[in-house]
Amino acid sequence: MTTITFIQADFARHKDVLLAMNLEYMGWVAAHIKQDFGITSEDLLGMPLTDYVAGALDKICGTDTLDSMFYLVETDGQIAAMGGRRGTQPGVAEIKRLYVLPGFRGLHLGDALLQRLLSDVRQQGYERVRLDSAPFMHAAHKLYEAAGFKDCQPYEGAEVPAVLHPRWRFMELIL
Repeated sequence: MTTITFIQADFARHKDVLLAMNLEYMGWVAAHIKQDFGITSEDLLGMPLTDYVAGALDKICGTDTLDSMFYLVETDGQIAAMGGRRGTQPGVAEIKRLYVLPGFRGLHLGDALLQRLLSDVRQQGYERVRLDSAPFMHAAHKLYEAAGFKDCQPYEGAEVPAVLHPRWRFMELIL
């Protein structure tokens, strides 16, 4: 039986693992964007991907307010997944960077993490939760749909550059 542990990420203590996992995640996304959209990450972001990730890491993974929480997921002693949530406006939270490392897929870690994040936002009193998902993330789409998320319009504060919005998937769950 697989043991799953949710570790509240401490930005100072876990910075190296957060940086490595976010670079892996964003590298995977960037490769698909180049393949599917014909745009390099540097052209899209105006800087090398490593610089973007390093600059965005505290905003995405930091836990400097009560409105944000980021988890590392450990299974059998190994970091296997990550994901977080943050408040974006009164009553609205956003799920960010839900990612399971390739060697740990199929263990339902994404579902366990999503349920943990949704439990958190319910306890915090949020009325709705939003997220964005790339068009090639088919397994994630199934996970979000199964949790009750529905498609919505692009929302203010989404990290996704506007040029990608027409083909990107934005979703919302009313709690």
